[in-house]
Amino acid sequence: MRTLSRGLVVVLLALALAQPAQAVECGASEGKALTGGCLFTITGGDTAEPADGFAVTNDSGIPLWDFYKTLDLQKVGYPISQRFDYKGFTVQAFQKVMLQWKPAKRGFDWLNTLDIVASDFGMNLQNVPAHAVLAEDQGATFEIIKQNHLRILDKNPTIKAAFLAEPDWLNLYGLPISYEVLGNGALEALRAQRMVFEIWRVPAPGTTVGAVGRQNIPDKVKKFTNVIIPEAAKQPITAAQASAPAGQLPSAAPAPSGSPSPTPSGSPSPTPTTTGTTVPAPRVLPKGLRGYGVQGEFRRSDAGTLGDLVAGAGLNWVKQQVPWKEVENLPGVYNWTPLDNLVQSMQARGLNILFSVVKAPDFYKDPKTDPAKIGTTHGPPADPTKLRSFMRDLATRYKGRVQAYEIWNEENLEVEWGRIEGSAYADFVALMKNGYTGAKEGDPDAIVILGAPTPTGVNNPAIAIDDLEYLKKLFAHNGGEIRDYFEALGVHPNGGPNAPDDALGNAAHSNATCNSGWSTHASFFFTRYKALYQAMLDAGITGKTIWFTEFGWATISGPGAPPAPAIGYEYARCNTEQDQAAFFVRAFEKVRSETDYVTHMIIWNLNFQQVVPNTDEKWAFGIVRSDLSPRPAYTALQGMAKPQPAGGVAG
Repeated sequence: MRTLSRGLVVVLLALALAQPAQAVECGASEGKALTGGCLFTITGGDTAEPADGFAVTNDSGIPLWDFYKTLDLQKVGYPISQRFDYKGFTVQAFQKVMLQWKPAKRGFDWLNTLDIVASDFGMNLQNVPAHAVLAEDQGATFEIIKQNHLRILDKNPTIKAAFLAEPDWLNLYGLPISYEVLGNGALEALRAQRMVFEIWRVPAPGTTVGAVGRQNIPDKVKKFTNVIIPEAAKQPITAAQASAPAGQLPSAAPAPSGSPSPTPSGSPSPTPTTTGTTVPAPRVLPKGLRGYGVQGEFRRSDAGTLGDLVAGAGLNWVKQQVPWKEVENLPGVYNWTPLDNLVQSMQARGLNILFSVVKAPDFYKDPKTDPAKIGTTHGPPADPTKLRSFMRDLATRYKGRVQAYEIWNEENLEVEWGRIEGSAYADFVALMKNGYTGAKEGDPDAIVILGAPTPTGVNNPAIAIDDLEYLKKLFAHNGGEIRDYFEALGVHPNGGPNAPDDALGNAAHSNATCNSGWSTHASFFFTRYKALYQAMLDAGITGKTIWFTEFGWATISGPGAPPAPAIGYEYARCNTEQDQAAFFVRAFEKVRSETDYVTHMIIWNLNFQQVVPNTDEKWAFGIVRSDLSPRPAYTALQGMAKPQPAGGVAG
């Protein structure tokens, strides 16, 4: 729309929602009449050419102009693209719908735009409820499916009345798909296959508080590059081009296909193609140590070399922490490139992948309730459903290629979560619920891990909560509700200056010089995981396994080491490189011989000596040096036997 006209059109269309039908016209205020069509100069954009725009015509024997004139402008809007080819069909986008020509029936269908955006491109648009599937649709007739979906309207009688006021709702809107209240109650929205109905409870542009509106979905889609609408079709044409002889009107080529595209269908799909409200219950995974892995920073140009190091050590898993804020740069806008390269590199080497998702984008945080987290690298979203959308998109993209997802990391630390008091436990359960649901919607076979708390020995809401106490409260919340939203419990066993066989009161490896308090609490010993598992059983939560999603020993001995360890990690001076190597081998041996419920052990870490200076605590845990030459721990792990129980490495 032109700068002057854009606001006018938005207001007119918003007001028209409460008005009688508004016929499509081609008057002087809208555009320029053509033979068998109209060039809508009102939609031309901010260009130097005042008489350009998007044309709707009967060109090439496709009577789109004749059909468009029969429609209600308030329900379809003005054109926002030229014609383009979509999978062999001629399509044109309007503000509220996309119309598709079906030669076989000599008529037009409404494109299932929202279905395609979700299933084909793995995207969910801003302020749009998540795509959903109803279990009761399975095997049902279309008439039963239709009634199943119409019941979704009962969640909002006002929207229901507006939806059903349209006699041809099935053709125009498609089936109702899902309903959500978003933005902490600011927006009530119903998603159908082609349209989103909304009611704002706070002031918003182009609408009235409390009024039923219809979102301009194609306008949202148009903002993305080559998502259904090819870039060439977004360019307005001039009056001279619009007046070209019949059959010579510009028509864009198909959008480049970076993702597989479904066959367009104007008829409602009986079963939506992505999952939503109904997700698989947590699986009971086989026991026995089968996952030998290492965490690293693999989002690098040398990811292939790092993958060779992992595979060369005989390990079968890699873990990558995925800062959500670094992937979703703007709401609904993703940068997948670093993860794509990682996944391709590790998959090519036969390695299983665990993603640990952390750090919400600032635009999803609440500056009123948690101002300290705005502008920092940590903290959860204010609305946990935002994680559901992200996890769905992430798991959809890497379905079958990323085997497991850990939801959050060390959430018992203030720096990772915020003050751990009040609603903190309920809020984490809600985050876990949404993370699990989104991951399973994207990939029902993916394993979901409850993010590991960290051992601290501290009980201060402004700093941290002891890992055992934290889990006890988490498991007790709402009758143990969290049991339904994870398959394995993540833990971070901490060796500190203690050997795997050391215990509170019997810290054989520690001595007076190295102790310094690091042997005075049970959480500072490797076997702490047994108490965490027992707390889960005591809460009545059974059928779960344990994954060590980080474990290791720090040492500042060897080439390149600093003269003193990072503050808070003074125990790194207690361990030699030979200690680190021996402790790893013994830890694997100990777990195999003593417990069958620990199924995966992920070493912390592979290559952070590449990434951080030697004054950073992460440096001391690395098992290869900055030049990727092996420390003794890598060599010991490489030579260690790695027996596998029956059942496969993915668990």
